[in-house]
Amino acid sequence: MFVSFVNIPLRLGDVRHKAEIQRISLKDSIHNMIHLINITSFGEVRHNPSFGCDIWKFDFENIYNPHSFREELRKSLQNTIKKNEPRLVEVNVDLQLEQVEVSTRIKNKRIKTRIMISVTGTIEKTNEAFKHQEMFFIGPLSYS
Repeated sequence: MFVSFVNIPLRLGDVRHKAEIQRISLKDSIHNMIHLINITSFGEVRHNPSFGCDIWKFDFENIYNPHSFREELRKSLQNTIKKNEPRLVEVNVDLQLEQVEVSTRIKNKRIKTRIMISVTGTIEKTNEAFKHQEMFFIGPLSYS
């Protein structure tokens, strides 16, 4: 039996006009769910306050202890992915942090923390290896 999943973001115009809704594979659906978890802060989804991650609580703060921050964020992501993406088992999250300088249009420069996220696991239904990689920039520091 072939099962397909609805792609996000859902195009409501397609639904309204009764057009074909774009479908994706199980693997792509899991990628989408992990991305949603990563871009959602805890409490943002009313019916599921445990959906999301801690990245965004650090967005405008200076990170004084990168090792502690990395481990706290890694555990948070791993726990929330295990809880909210049951199609993926043996979940492992690896994080890399790096300070980078980003130029802006106005002569300012900003120091941002680049967070590289790697999620590995096994798709339970197919026993297939799975890997998701994503990158975010956080950080407030600006200078001229």
